Amino acid sequence: MQINFDDIYIKVMNYYKKALQSVEQIEIRESVNASALSDVIPGYKAETLEFGSYNEENYAVLFVDMRGSTKRARKFGAEKTFLTMHVFIAALLEIIKLYKGNVIDIMGDGIMVFWGGAKARSKNFMFKSTASQNAGLCGIDLINVIDSVVNKIIEKENLGSPINIGVGIDFGKVIVSKIGINDIYDVKAFGDCINTASKYANEANKSVIVSKKIREQWPQGKNGKIKFNPIDSKIGTAFNIYKE
Repeated sequence: MQINFDDIYIKVMNYYKKALQSVEQIEIRESVNASALSDVIPGYKAETLEFGSYNEENYAVLFVDMRGSTKRARKFGAEKTFLTMHVFIAALLEIIKLYKGNVIDIMGDGIMVFWGGAKARSKNFMFKSTASQNAGLCGIDLINVIDSVVNKIIEKENLGSPINIGVGIDFGKVIVSKIGINDIYDVKAFGDCINTASKYANEANKSVIVSKKIREQWPQGKNGKIKFNPIDSKIGTAFNIYKE
């Protein structure tokens, strides 16, 4: 996929300008709280599930988060952190949208995304090989959008030092369950692949780490430009993925 980073830059600048207007209207506190999306796991609605019940499904899972965000926030303060996060999250979401990812959670300085599942198979014919490929290619362009868009805006608007991210991706079984009480509940996903993708993201720095499953399920083709470089991960066989 050919990404138009200039177009994304314009869109993200518009989000930034809206956030900048907010700075003039509200008191920025010395903390930035995490946000979460509710009832977004594709194919599952909270009102149709019973408490304690669960469903199993397979997904490609991607985690992306910022390196050193806590130290950065302390160094540059609440206002610049607030504005940086509006640039950072908006840019990541523009890339994720292009690769048809399902955003499951936005956790302060990071995002969790799913590809695949029964709904994607029936609606978009997205089988595990396509889900794995979309997640991997998305991860590569998440790295690219940081330098092509985010850090350019950070420098232009004097929002502090450049930022780096790590991306982790795995594929596997996810258990989806309704959690909470009658008036307060959510649909949550649990699984080893979620934990693995999160740990890969923590290990990565300006890179994308994928599991052996992602490598095995990647569509094969002649003269491929995507390369998998084996690495020593703390949690088993893994690969750095990149475009030549």
